[in-house]
Amino acid sequence: MCLPLIKIIQYSLLGFLVLLVVACDKITLPRLGFDTEDEPPLPLTITYAFDQNLLNYTHTVDACGLPYTIPVGQIIAKTFFDVGQDRFDGVRAEPPIGQAQGAPPNGYRIVLNLHHFGFDPVTKTGEEDRYIARVDLQMQAIYEDEQGIALAKSPLTYHQKVSLWTPELSGQSISCSTGPIDGTVEDAAEALAQDMIGVIPQLAQPTQFPVAQQPLPAQPALPKPTSPIPYTPSPSFQTTAEPSIQFRTKLVDANRNLILEGGEVVVLLIETRNVSSGKIPSAYVELRGNPILVEAFKRVAPIPVPIGALQPGEKRTTEIRGRMPQVREKTNGELIIGIILSEGFPPGTHTILLEIQPRPSQKRPTR
Repeated sequence: MCLPLIKIIQYSLLGFLVLLVVACDKITLPRLGFDTEDEPPLPLTITYAFDQNLLNYTHTVDACGLPYTIPVGQIIAKTFFDVGQDRFDGVRAEPPIGQAQGAPPNGYRIVLNLHHFGFDPVTKTGEEDRYIARVDLQMQAIYEDEQGIALAKSPLTYHQKVSLWTPELSGQSISCSTGPIDGTVEDAAEALAQDMIGVIPQLAQPTQFPVAQQPLPAQPALPKPTSPIPYTPSPSFQTTAEPSIQFRTKLVDANRNLILEGGEVVVLLIETRNVSSGKIPSAYVELRGNPILVEAFKRVAPIPVPIGALQPGEKRTTEIRGRMPQVREKTNGELIIGIILSEGFPPGTHTILLEIQPRPSQKRPTR
């Protein structure tokens, strides 16, 4: 007796859905990602001032076995402008994007700088067209009033793993689909644009958001080692908030002569300390600079290297081993070490300058 009743209910619901579809022009599905359609625009006019280095920045990656140059700066500028048009009453830009100058009376001037962009494949090998990549975008926003006074600074940080598919567009492998690559950069820029907008309501609350000119408290100095390797405490990140991490670094080569030779084993030591009052769920070591030096470590371990969670006051030493590739001529190398945090304000970077040269030839003794 129950089975016919259940069938009647099912058919009734199906008929109701059919009538609903016929009665409507279309069915609107909820947006995935950022949804600001229901939020009223903020009653402000914003003037964007994009740093010239940001606008000109590009990054070359391996797409489907072919080099592709990502127009990172152009994507960031366009995305910030598009998001701003949805969230503010008015959006302007200073040259070369627009002709505006300074902050309007009813808004702010926002200066945007690019600190770092990274796009590193995690699972890609050879000419695979489907892989996982790690996207890292670090920017800074400076908020100014109409008198040109900097009210605040805030770091904007994005770090995500993304799944990409870059299929070849022809059998001759002369081109491939790079839209997903640009799309990941656009997603990162959109996330940071939303983070920036979240700071705007706090600008009128100086007790909760420190004034940019307020000096930072003195940082406790870390002890200096006796080693001649460049080894310095972490400089303060240029923001009104105190960095959550302090770190120091040391690079050691096999024969300890501070000259990196082809095929030589190198060890990078990073000592990190959580100087904040809260737990940091995860942190990573990132490496940039001379491709020869970065490749030396990537040959042994995936970059960035996880540090793990850090409790307040906890100190930890991470060891990253690498092997220098063979080089043909003598050159100078620059290795830039940074720390990526899941929460908290990141520190600055360390730069180690070293000499790179080919491996000395082994000559047989003459008789």
